[in-house]
Amino acid sequence: MRFALIGLGAAGRSHLQVLASMPEVELVGIADLNPHYVTELQEQHHVPLATTNPQELIAHPAVEVVAIAAGDRAHHPLVMAAAAAGKHVVCEKPIATEVAAAREMVAAMQAAGRLFCITFNNRAESVNRRVREVARSGCLGNLRMVRLVGLMAAPDNRLIRERLGERAAYQRLLNICQDGKNAMFDCGVHSFDFARYLTGSEFARIEAMGYNLRGLAYPDHGVALCAMENGIFVLIEKGFDYAFEAKDYKEYVRYEVLGDAGSLAWDLDTQTLRVYSATETLQEPLPHGGKGDVREAIYRGFIESVQTGQLLPWLASGEDGLKATEAALRAVDSMLAK
Repeated sequence: MRFALIGLGAAGRSHLQVLASMPEVELVGIADLNPHYVTELQEQHHVPLATTNPQELIAHPAVEVVAIAAGDRAHHPLVMAAAAAGKHVVCEKPIATEVAAAREMVAAMQAAGRLFCITFNNRAESVNRRVREVARSGCLGNLRMVRLVGLMAAPDNRLIRERLGERAAYQRLLNICQDGKNAMFDCGVHSFDFARYLTGSEFARIEAMGYNLRGLAYPDHGVALCAMENGIFVLIEKGFDYAFEAKDYKEYVRYEVLGDAGSLAWDLDTQTLRVYSATETLQEPLPHGGKGDVREAIYRGFIESVQTGQLLPWLASGEDGLKATEAALRAVDSMLAK
């Protein structure tokens, strides 16, 4: 299947490595606004077409699928152009930075009759799949509470400042925590999508609080308590200041599901799934996979979807991307109101 990739930053390069290694993918072209990236990566991966004009790539008749790994604010114009050109789209999260733009994108892709997928890694990652499998198996009874905690080192943490310098590190912070709003939005969309995917329900209510460490427009660290329509509570905690001054890079990730007949827990430090139910107690080694493997699974699933004409049920659609964005923005608005 013939792909074009737009966006060659850190995430885009990861997507490029994956696409270039897949035998079922023919990488027709790449695009980025930075001419140095374009030249360097065209030579490295022997890509036929490389340009600083994404529209040229989208309009190319050889391209069947447009993969978008550009910055968040670029998603809307690029997807709209791909829809107008009649191309299938795989787009990085979040679908957009505003709900109105996301709705317009979904409508345009539906009108074009082309498949639209958002790369929510949690749907393909082995840990999240196993957590969902156990949670929905019935062994925990009726689910009552889900906790999704993801605390990441800050974009301007000590190691980044030492490597890039104060000015570059601060610009990186602004790119993620100002343009990308904050951790609750930029990374939180993953968790809001997984909450829907795990519980099989929609959000009925979202209340959130947070604090502001750096004086930017949005809180650095936040906690959202969500009531799902089926009565399950979901707690989502996201922050970009974990281990801010730590000597070594550190993240804290933990998933918990509580039912009226048992519970499960997994954390990044032990990488072990612990299940306590009425029928068994389980201590299962469950290592966290890499992003490359996850992205390859998503692309392979999307290729199958295009061949069959329908998005596979486990892949996130544009509508799923819209609902995750709506929920994340509700949480951010609730934090700001407080």
